[in-house]
Amino acid sequence: MCEESLNRLARVLDALAHPMRLRIIALLYRRGEMYLAEIASLLGISRALARVHLAKLEKAGIVESRVVLVEGKAAARRYYRLRWSSSITLSPEVIAELVERCGSDGEGGGSG
Repeated sequence: MCEESLNRLARVLDALAHPMRLRIIALLYRRGEMYLAEIASLLGISRALARVHLAKLEKAGIVESRVVLVEGKAAARRYYRLRWSSSITLSPEVIAELVERCGSDGEGGGSG
C-alpha cells in the first residue's frame, strides 16, 4: 500500500510535468467533458498528439474517458473528463514523511 502511494505520486507528478497536459487539465476543468478532436482543435495540436497526452493523464488517474457511438454513423467519439478532484500538497517534508511511512530511507529501492 505504501509503495503504491509513492508510485501513484510519481505517476501524477510525471503526468503534470508537461505544459500541454496542464493546458488539457485547465480546458477540461473549464469546459467539462469534451471529445478528442475538440480538445485537439482548441489546443491547436493534432489528434494523435492530444491522444498521447490524454493517455498519460488517464494512466495517472487524472482524466477518464468513455466511447460514445455516433448515432446514424459507423463512428465513435472518445470523450474525456476530469477524474481528479483532490489537491496535492508537495514539499520535501511531505515526501520525507511518505517515504518514512513506507519504512525506507530511499536507498536501494529503485532506479534513479
